[in-house]
Amino acid sequence: MDIELDFIQFQGQLFDSKNTPVSEFKIAIQFYNANIYDWITLTTSVIQEGKFNHKIEIPDRISTTNQTIRIVREVLQEGGVPSFRIIKIDEEQELTEVIASSFNIVIQKEKAFILIDFGINWLLDEVLKTNVKTHIISGTPLPIFNLISKISNLEIHNKTLGREIIALQKNVDNYEVIQEEFITEITELKKQIEEKEILLRELNVSVNELNSKLQEEIENKKTLIDAITASEGQNLEFQNRIKELELKSEESEILQKKIEELESQLQIQQKENEELIAEREAFLLSVSKLHTDIRDYKNLLVAKDTDIERKQIVITNLEEEIQKLSKELEELKAFHQTDQPNKLSASKVYGSIVNDVIKADEELINSKFKLANVSLNLKTTVEKGPEGTVLGLLDFETAKVINGAAISDISIDIVPNQNLTTTIGEKMPNILGLTETATRKKLLEYGLKLDVIYHPTNDENLIEGQSFKQSPAPNTTIVEGQEVVVIFAKSLN
Repeated sequence: MDIELDFIQFQGQLFDSKNTPVSEFKIAIQFYNANIYDWITLTTSVIQEGKFNHKIEIPDRISTTNQTIRIVREVLQEGGVPSFRIIKIDEEQELTEVIASSFNIVIQKEKAFILIDFGINWLLDEVLKTNVKTHIISGTPLPIFNLISKISNLEIHNKTLGREIIALQKNVDNYEVIQEEFITEITELKKQIEEKEILLRELNVSVNELNSKLQEEIENKKTLIDAITASEGQNLEFQNRIKELELKSEESEILQKKIEELESQLQIQQKENEELIAEREAFLLSVSKLHTDIRDYKNLLVAKDTDIERKQIVITNLEEEIQKLSKELEELKAFHQTDQPNKLSASKVYGSIVNDVIKADEELINSKFKLANVSLNLKTTVEKGPEGTVLGLLDFETAKVINGAAISDISIDIVPNQNLTTTIGEKMPNILGLTETATRKKLLEYGLKLDVIYHPTNDENLIEGQSFKQSPAPNTTIVEGQEVVVIFAKSLN
C-alpha cells in the first residue's frame, strides 16, 4: 500500500439486547500482532448514546516505546490487512469479552487516513454469550433480539396450553366420579324393587290360603244345614243342632269379620302394589333418562379427548418450532466463533477449487470436450493464523492498492487421479427429496462422500431438511470415493 498515513479512524454503533443505545460503556480497541500471536490494546474509548468515533494519529517518527503503532503502520504499508476487535473493559472478568471483530475498511489517499467501520452491533444476554476458551463472544452484528422475543412468546403460549390441559383433566376426573355415583344409585334402586316384589308374592300366597279355608268352612256348614232339615222329627237333636248352629253362626260371623279384614288388607296391599308399580315405572323412566345423560356425557368426553389431542398437536408443533429456532440460534453463535471471517484457510481454498473442477468435469461427460490438467495462479496475502496458514484472496481492485511485495503468487496444478476406478454397471443414485440422514446412508452404500449445503428457500413445495438439488446428477457414472454435493432446503425465517 504505497501511501502515507496520518491517522486511523475507528467508528461504530452499539445497542443492548433490547435494541436500546448504550451509554457510559467503556471499550478497548485491540490489534492482533502476528509476530507474538496475541492481541494488543491500541486505545480505549467510552460509548455515548450508542455511538463511538475514535482517531489514532500515526506520527512520522514513532518512538521505540510505541511499537504497536509501528507494527500496524508496517502491516498497512506492506499491503496486509490488520485484524482489529472491540472488547469490553471489565477488570473483574477473567476472560476477555469480545463485542465485535468484523469491520469494513475505507482508504482515502488524498486525506492520508484509513477508516475502520465496525458497523452496528448488539450486546448478548448472559445466557447467549459463547465461551470459546480464549475469550467470550458477547456481541453480534445481527439483530438477535427479535428472535429472543419470539422464543419467549412461544414459551409463554406453551405454558398456557399446559395449564388448560391440566384443567381439562380435572373436569374429566369429576365426570368419572359423577358417573360412579349414578351407577351406585341405580344398583340400590334395583335392590329395593327386588325386595318389594318378593314381599308382594308372599302376600298373594297368604291371601289365597285364607280364601281356600273360608270356602271349605262354608261348604261344611251347608252340609250341616241340609242334615238338620232332613231330621225334623228329632226335635231335641234339632234343638241341640240349633244351639250348635248358633254357636257355629257366631264363629261364622267371626270368620266373616276375618274375611272382611283380609279383604281390606288385600285392598291395601293391592293399592301398595299399584303404588310400587307406579314407582317402578317412574324409576325406570329416571333410569332411561340417566342412560341418556350417561350417553351425552360419553359424547362430551369424546369431544374433550378430541380437543385435548388437537391441543397436544399444537404443543408438538410449537416444540418443533422452538427446536428450529434454537438450531438457528446455535448457527448464529457458530458464525461468530472466528476472529477473521474475511479470510480462508489454505485447505478450504484448495478443497473448494477441487470440488468446482469435479463438478465441471461431470457436466462435460456427454460433451465432445473434456478437462485435461488444470493449472491456477492465485494472488493472495499469506499469514500464519491460530489455525495454520491463512490466505487472503485478492480481486483486481483490491490488488491495486496493496504493496506488490506483500502479494504472493500461489500456483495450483490439478491432474486426474489415474488410480481411481469406475464402479462397473453402477450409476449415480437419485437422492432428491431425502433428508440428510437418509442421503448419507444411501451414498455410503455406493462408496460416495457427502458434502452438505443448507440453502434458505421460500418454495412452499419443499419441506425444511429435504434435498432439492444434487451434483453429480442422477444416472451419471460413479467414481469411487467421489464427493457428492447435496443442497437441502432451509426456512428463510
